[in-house]
Amino acid sequence: MKAATIARYGSPGVIEVCDVPAPVPGSDQVRVRVHAATVNRTDCGELLHPTLVRLLIGAGRSRRTILGMDFAGTVEAVGAAARRFKPGDRVYGMCPLRNDGAQAEYFCMPETGPIARMPSNLRFDQAVVCEGAYYANSSIEHFALQPGHRILIYGASGAIGTAALQLAKDRGAEVAAVVAGRHLELVRSLGADLAVDYTTDAFDQLGRSFDFVLDAVGKLSIHRWRRLLKPGGVFASTDGGPWAQNLLFVLWSMVTGNGRVVVPLPKRGSGQAFVTGLRDKIEAGRFVPVIDRRYPLAAIADAYRYVQTGEKAGVVVIDIVTEGGPAGPA
Repeated sequence: MKAATIARYGSPGVIEVCDVPAPVPGSDQVRVRVHAATVNRTDCGELLHPTLVRLLIGAGRSRRTILGMDFAGTVEAVGAAARRFKPGDRVYGMCPLRNDGAQAEYFCMPETGPIARMPSNLRFDQAVVCEGAYYANSSIEHFALQPGHRILIYGASGAIGTAALQLAKDRGAEVAAVVAGRHLELVRSLGADLAVDYTTDAFDQLGRSFDFVLDAVGKLSIHRWRRLLKPGGVFASTDGGPWAQNLLFVLWSMVTGNGRVVVPLPKRGSGQAFVTGLRDKIEAGRFVPVIDRRYPLAAIADAYRYVQTGEKAGVVVIDIVTEGGPAGPA
């Protein structure tokens, strides 16, 4: 099978698309024929800075040679003890970090993992939206958002940000979305009550305060987010922030017991329930995939380079197999 492989960590130039043996599913696993995958911030972080990722998945684990978390495809084979799916089922979800990833024609994963039948109203290339939404949801759940709450999302145009915006609106919250000017119309179309261009507007001097601030890109400094919070408000980030300051503030928050600074992570084992619930939201029209651009597998290094610019809106898709056969030019 064709796969995007890495023999060592480094820049996108180390990625090589080559032929490797197709994986064989274990007794409780399914083998997925991948139609679409993504390149996201997690993939870029694992390629460039693998130490933290390896700590998260277990230092003793073998290094992954194929990256990629989001996938959409069809079940091609199942293990002897697998019962949830059958060959031909259209599925989507997230490849566990302990597995070789989805940037390949095939991969295997446990049927009990974060995999579900695909939303019936989406194409494969539209369905690769789980990972960003999964991390966004961990913050939204931590906040326990309710109607009447006010939240500001910094970096609301990326995969995590667009998901957080929609999940917050689904709970009835009032949302201010801070983005670059070129993405203002996007966030308005997703339901933002206030759209702010951070390149021209002093968003930390809006004349209003918020119950929650979510930094969806890990770039917001303390002197800015502190001005935005109501007394007792909570700041969350999806990243360690500049000079890992957010992690230091999390420790400070834990020591003082005020809980005002958090870096929420998804609950262990929650992936399958999440992708199933996200499917239901998508089918009901309560969540809309945001796709930036598409690349064929052969040009995946260019996709990594683009994601590293920090300019993407939503998801960058890798076409592995199109409806009519192998992926063509983007």
